[in-house]
Amino acid sequence: MKVFIKLVLFVFLSNNTFASKIDIDNATIRLMPASAKMTAGYFRLSNQDDKEKVLVSAKSDFFKHIEIHHSMKDGDVMKMVKKNSVSIPPKSELEFKPMGYHLMLMQPIGKILENEKIKITLIFASGESTDVQFVIRKMNHMKMSKMDMENDGQCSDMDMDGMKMDGMKMGGMMKNMKRPDFVFPAGVKGGKSMMAKKIMFGYKFGTMDMNCCRDSTNSVTESFIQGLGFTMTPVDMTMDMHMLSTMYAFNNKFTLMAMIPYIEKEMEMKKLTGMMAGKLHKTSSRGFGDLSITGLYKLSDRENLKVGLSIPTGEFNEKDHNMSGVLKTLPYPMQIGSGTYDLIFGYNYQKILDHWSYGFQINAVKRFDYNSEGWKYGDRRELSGWMSKPLSNNLSLSIGMDIEHKDNVKGRSANRNTMTPTWNEYFHSHLRVSSNIGLNYKMPSSMSRIGIQCGTPIYQDVDGPQMEPDFKCNIGFSSMM
Repeated sequence: MKVFIKLVLFVFLSNNTFASKIDIDNATIRLMPASAKMTAGYFRLSNQDDKEKVLVSAKSDFFKHIEIHHSMKDGDVMKMVKKNSVSIPPKSELEFKPMGYHLMLMQPIGKILENEKIKITLIFASGESTDVQFVIRKMNHMKMSKMDMENDGQCSDMDMDGMKMDGMKMGGMMKNMKRPDFVFPAGVKGGKSMMAKKIMFGYKFGTMDMNCCRDSTNSVTESFIQGLGFTMTPVDMTMDMHMLSTMYAFNNKFTLMAMIPYIEKEMEMKKLTGMMAGKLHKTSSRGFGDLSITGLYKLSDRENLKVGLSIPTGEFNEKDHNMSGVLKTLPYPMQIGSGTYDLIFGYNYQKILDHWSYGFQINAVKRFDYNSEGWKYGDRRELSGWMSKPLSNNLSLSIGMDIEHKDNVKGRSANRNTMTPTWNEYFHSHLRVSSNIGLNYKMPSSMSRIGIQCGTPIYQDVDGPQMEPDFKCNIGFSSMM
C-alpha cells in the first residue's frame, strides 16, 4: 500500500513539475457556424525550462481529429501546411495565432457554443502532456478564406482557416476562380499564372475563312490583279488549327506553358489567262506547326509577363500539285511552319469586379534569322482587349476587339514564282482590327471550362493585293488538376 501511494505521489509531482515549466494562456477556439466541420485553436505557449520542448500532437474528447498547422505566405498566396511537430526553445515562447501556427480542430462531436470551455491535451515529444481549457469565442475581426493544405509536399483537400485581409485577398481570389469569366475569352492567346503545383491541359480549335482580295483599305477585282501581271489569283482560303497545350505552375509566381498546333490549310486558285483561263484548282497542306515553350511570370494578382521561344518543328517547304499536275512548293501563306527560332513576348492584365471584368493582352513575335530556304515571316504585334459579364454562376458573355500588325515576308524563297500575288514578299503586311463576341462556361463542381469566341474584321489596311479574313472562330476546352 505504501509503495502504491508513493507511485501515485511521484506521478502527480512529475506532472505538476512539467506543468510548472510550461505556461499556456489566451487559449481560444474560434466560434464557427453550426454547419462547420472544423475550426481553429489559438494560444500562447511559454517554455520556462532550460530544455527545448517539442509539441507533437493534441487530443480532445470533443474533436475526432486535431492537427498542428502553419499558415505561411508563398508569393501572393497563403498556404496552410500540416506540421508534425513544433519546437519551443528554452526560455522562449511561441504564439499560436491566425496567419501563423494554430491547431486545426476537425469533426466536433457536438455543437460548439460561445463561452463554452473545452479541454484539449497538448502532447510533447518527451511523452509528457498538459491539459488546457480552451474558451469558445467569436472573432469578428477575422474572415474565413480557403487555402491549400500541403503535407510533406502532397496536396490534400482544401480546408478552412481564418486570415486577416492584409492585401492578399485570398477569399476574393478563390471566389473569382469559381467565376466563368476568370479565364480569358477563347480567342485570346496564351494563359495566366496558376496556383502552385497545378497542371492544366487544354485544347483549342480555331477556324478562319479568307476571301480575295484587298489592297490598302479597298477590295480589288480579278482584273486589277491581272493588270499587275499575275496569271493566277487566289479565290478563297480556309485554315483550321487544333492547338494542344499543357501548363504547369512550379510555384505561385512562375508557370511553364507548352503549345503545339496541328494545322490544315486549303486554298482555291483561279487561272486568269491562257487556255485554262477561268479554271479553278485547290491545293492543301497539313501537319504539326511550330512548338512554343513559354514562361509566365506573375507580376501581381492582375498582371502576367510572358517570354517564350518558338521552335521550328513545322514544315516550311510544303508541296502540292498545280493545275498541270506538277508537284510544286506552295506559297508563303500555305506553309505550316516558319523554319526559324523566334522570340515571343507578352503581357496581360485582367481586373475582376463584382459584376463584370475586363482585361487586355499584348503579344509580339520577333524573328531574328532566315530559314534554310532563304526567307522568314515578318514580325507580328497584337493587342487584344475584352469585357466580360457573368450571366449566371457558370456562364459569361464577352465582347472584345483585336488589333494585329504584321510585317512583310523578308528574303525570298528559292522556289517562288511570279504567277500569283501569294508568292510576292511585299504583299503580306497588314494592319487589321477585328471585333469579337464570346461565351465562357464553367462546368459545375469542377475546374474544367469551355469557351467560344467568334469575330470579323471591321477595319483593314494591307499591302496587297492579299487575301482578307472574312470570319474567324475559336472553341476551347481546359481542365486544371
